[in-house]
Amino acid sequence: LFSFLVFLRYQIYYGYPLQTYLEYPIIIAQDAILLLFILRFSGNMKRALFYAVTFWAGWYMLTLRKWIIDLAMNSCTLISAASKLAQLRCLWQTKEAGQVSALTWSMSAYTCATRIFTTVMTTNDVAVLVRFITMLILNLWVTATILHYRKTKKTD
Repeated sequence: LFSFLVFLRYQIYYGYPLQTYLEYPIIIAQDAILLLFILRFSGNMKRALFYAVTFWAGWYMLTLRKWIIDLAMNSCTLISAASKLAQLRCLWQTKEAGQVSALTWSMSAYTCATRIFTTVMTTNDVAVLVRFITMLILNLWVTATILHYRKTKKTD
């Protein structure tokens, strides 16, 4: 959710066309609703106010200075890459794909590839391109790893 918020704010801050980030408000709304359901059914609705205040404060603090939003964007790229590397590590340790979906990861790779193309055609923002290129490489790597371990298991 944090990465989606930062990416949305980054796009708005630099005045990029709406079509380059239109899905992010929808994704953020879905995540916020899911978070509210989790808080509601776990009996922690009092934390919802804390999260809302943190969201609004962060939303405005991100654009106090240009370097803050740029740093946040680059940090989100590192966080996203780290999560994909953690998935790869788990796959390598277990040497089994389990219930991990190659289709989902390949769709994510496809999305990154299309976002690279649209970014080059619309904004040509280096930070956004680095993010999507990095995510494309890692998504393809995870997909290949999943397919490798599924193939290995079937032949054993």
